[in-house]
Amino acid sequence: MVEQSAIPACPAGRRNPQSEISKLHVQMIISGVGGQGVLLVTRIFAEFALKEGYPLIGSEDHGMSQRGGSVMTHLKIGNFDSPLVKKGNADILLSLEQNEAYKTLHYLKPSTNGQKGGLCFINAANPDFMDPQIKAYLNEKGIEVYVFGADQLAREMGSVQSVNIGMIGFASAHPRFPFSQEKLRGAIERVTPPRFKDSSLPIFDRAFSEGRRLMK
Repeated sequence: MVEQSAIPACPAGRRNPQSEISKLHVQMIISGVGGQGVLLVTRIFAEFALKEGYPLIGSEDHGMSQRGGSVMTHLKIGNFDSPLVKKGNADILLSLEQNEAYKTLHYLKPSTNGQKGGLCFINAANPDFMDPQIKAYLNEKGIEVYVFGADQLAREMGSVQSVNIGMIGFASAHPRFPFSQEKLRGAIERVTPPRFKDSSLPIFDRAFSEGRRLMK
């Protein structure tokens, strides 16, 4: 997917009445490599937040290469001051590439004081790719990990550039995912480049259905 500027302008101190009464308080990490559309994923989540009136703040890390190098974004939705997500604080990690997931797992928050741990969604062809010891460690910390073959789905549907949209659809199927499917779909319609829109929305819907089936 074509990369775009990730985070629409929104001053860190900006507040409005709607956001003051909102309970939404989410810290996210989106990771992948250049050319996968990490920035577009971030922009879609940011568009959702802005449309709903939530304050947001974030940061982009493009790594060493525009295409093929590591790309990671931090996104906070709610009343935050710093744009960076600290290690052990992320509610959600969405990774478009399995090796990049390994590099960012430490950002996920563990379960503490009765609160559930973070959610991790990884694009990988093999659902059992993760090292058993790492998987056991994450389970011990109460972190939920879900693996989805978004590349395969995108190929089947004839839209290989929409892997990132598939991962959004899959993640949004989780009962604890903080953004509704309907409103994310609207954000995709507003943000996705016109030439990709017709192929992106069907993949989003199909991935959502697969997520519902796998995360019952």
